[in-house]
Amino acid sequence: MDYVLAPVYLVMVPVLVMGWPLLAVGAGVLPASGLLVVLRERTRTRALDTPKRRRRAAWLLTAGTMLTAIAAYGYGLSRTAGFGISHDPNDDLCRWKLPDGIYHEQGATEGSATLFPLHDTTCGPELVPGFVNPLLVGSAVVFAALVVIMVWTKIIASRRLNQPISA
Repeated sequence: MDYVLAPVYLVMVPVLVMGWPLLAVGAGVLPASGLLVVLRERTRTRALDTPKRRRRAAWLLTAGTMLTAIAAYGYGLSRTAGFGISHDPNDDLCRWKLPDGIYHEQGATEGSATLFPLHDTTCGPELVPGFVNPLLVGSAVVFAALVVIMVWTKIIASRRLNQPISA
């Protein structure tokens, strides 16, 4: 099973570690653009366009919560001791310089690391900030709830359109 996921791991982890700032920007821009869609709706009074604009704004908010979860995970990964990603040894979180100029490196056998929940104690104290896992889970729950709500409202709206008009 590990061999099947290895290509995904080799591609996605470096992308998340290096690209989380762009995802965080997207997590802010998408809901803001959804807000602009709603505000533009108030200035223009097209009755036919209103549900479409609201739906677009809601999907932008939903995408923003998804990007928030992915950015939080990428931020947490970037704070770990590597998870197999090669990086600058002078910037290694498990290494420190002793007063006599000799580097001391703490081995990975002294702690543990997991990808979910994101956790890394290979260098002693927890390296993943405390807000990462709650933000990740909270964003994922909000994302799932928004998707369910959006699909449900779409089903309700389509049922209303298919009902005959009674006089």
